[in-house]
Amino acid sequence: MNQSSIQSDVEISGSIKFTGELTFDGALKDGNITGGVLVVGPKARIKGDIQSDTLTLHGSVVGDVLVAGKCDLKGSSSLEGSLTTNRLVMDEGATMIGRAEITPQATKRPTPPSAPPKA
Repeated sequence: MNQSSIQSDVEISGSIKFTGELTFDGALKDGNITGGVLVVGPKARIKGDIQSDTLTLHGSVVGDVLVAGKCDLKGSSSLEGSLTTNRLVMDEGATMIGRAEITPQATKRPTPPSAPPKA
């Protein structure tokens, strides 16, 4: 399996697409991360969406997260946005502000509820 890492001194504006495993400990703004096994380190600050096979989150994410397999929110993690995953593990101290959907069909983003018809 390919293993890549982005260290805490790297700031990226834009999207990242990867195969294999990525350890991300930098800053991402106005972009998305898409790939296989993603580990977001404790110094990471992400403003954008994540779509991965598995996710271990130690850092901070502001955006929507879709994980086809297991999502592991560690005690130092912060997630602000929606989370859709097959399995969720959340350590004491982890924070999440938003909506969570734990479902075996966690392969696509949920569609927002339609607005009620106006009278």
